[in-house]
Amino acid sequence: MKIGLLTDIHDGDTAERSRRCDIATILLDRAVRRLNELERPDITLVLGDLLDDGDLPDADERLIALKQILDKLKSPYIVLPGNHDGDVDRFYQVFDRPKDMEEIGGVRLLPFIDEEQPQWCAKRVQPDIDRIKLARKDFKGPIVSLQHVCLFPPERAHAPFNLTNAPAVIRAMKEAGVSLSVSGHHHEGIEDIREHNLLFVNAPALCDSPFTYMTIQIDAQGKAESRRHSLAMPKRLRLLDTHMHTQMAYCSENMDVAKMVALADDFGLAGICITEHSGQLYFNRQAYWKKHCLQNGMDSAQAEDNRMAEYLTLQKTFAADNVVFGLEADCDFKGNLLIAPEDRKHFAHIVGALHGLPRVLKDPEQAHLVHDDFLFMTEKTLQQNVVSLAHPFRVFRRSHLPIPEELFLPVSKLLKQYNVACELNFHTNLPPVPFVKNCLDMGIKFTFASDSHNLSELGDFAYHIDVLQQAGFDGDLRDILLM
Repeated sequence: MKIGLLTDIHDGDTAERSRRCDIATILLDRAVRRLNELERPDITLVLGDLLDDGDLPDADERLIALKQILDKLKSPYIVLPGNHDGDVDRFYQVFDRPKDMEEIGGVRLLPFIDEEQPQWCAKRVQPDIDRIKLARKDFKGPIVSLQHVCLFPPERAHAPFNLTNAPAVIRAMKEAGVSLSVSGHHHEGIEDIREHNLLFVNAPALCDSPFTYMTIQIDAQGKAESRRHSLAMPKRLRLLDTHMHTQMAYCSENMDVAKMVALADDFGLAGICITEHSGQLYFNRQAYWKKHCLQNGMDSAQAEDNRMAEYLTLQKTFAADNVVFGLEADCDFKGNLLIAPEDRKHFAHIVGALHGLPRVLKDPEQAHLVHDDFLFMTEKTLQQNVVSLAHPFRVFRRSHLPIPEELFLPVSKLLKQYNVACELNFHTNLPPVPFVKNCLDMGIKFTFASDSHNLSELGDFAYHIDVLQQAGFDGDLRDILLM
């Protein structure tokens, strides 16, 4: 069984160096996406302090917003309150209160809400200690104890928080054959402690950089192993996010350039390239979404729809050494780039993209016509002096067509011929691993791109590194990335 573990979210308004309450919902949304798409746990545990101050008037509203994010989890989840979350009964008016014993996948989970004690410690009452003993009755599988306040052998770790009666609790756990104890509360976390067959895991806080969540594997015999995962990228890699959108995008969810610039540093990036859809800057929503702009080209753009001046104002306000402004641009169906010649001089960073094809034919016998269109449009795009080819093959997925493997090699050859980087992009797009391997084998450079439409997506490159590993790459990213 695989367990996802989140703790100490601390949603609030403060932005301290050690506790980023102000971006808690962004961090949680990012963690949930990671758990769903990369980790795929069987159960997710959320171990308290969802709020920074559960006694404030907006506590219920904040809890409801956090629950809406947690409800996106593809796994079932259990939530415990922490000492910051306020009244327990009110907390469980929003979240489902767990049973005394939850069983999933042959593992028995024991959730505890321990009594608060001075100095932010806690105490386990005798009925709950007795519950540990009862958990083993007529059950042979692994047992997991979950609580907010830390629990570990006091003599084994130098940490300021613990259960005040930890020795008695641990003794009961060993007698019952508990395999795993998981807790939060101590924001730094501690290294795992193993005593015989019992593993103590104390998870770091999600709200503290580098914004950590954990996964734990537990086998049928109860042996558990944990891993930490950071939502921020390692600063030493000096990664660039080369493709993201702004509040001007018709498809923006919560984008804001000022927040993007700040989050880039929070998430360990060396820089960002802001690349708004050129078609959305020249055409109104209807003309863009119905692909009139692709059918009729720049000659059909209306002056009253032109928002390029507004975008240039954003560039003037926020551009810096580590903040580059560019465009994501399609070619129309005749092969002409959707950028006005007078505007091209403002942007050196152009990401080429295909968001539509002249013909979308569902008949498999006509697939060769669609393939010809795709290769024509791809080559016309690569001829426009673009930095990278955005989300290759996504146009097939968006058209509900299978991604044709026979196009992997021709597209790789075109990228090589025109010296254009292949963009790795996971925004509703899964890069085909064989295509990525082709590009690696041919020495084609890559760019990492979030294609962010939501602030939580910015610079999240765990997916990109994973797909490169699947394609067989285990070297230095600087050797293959266009920096």
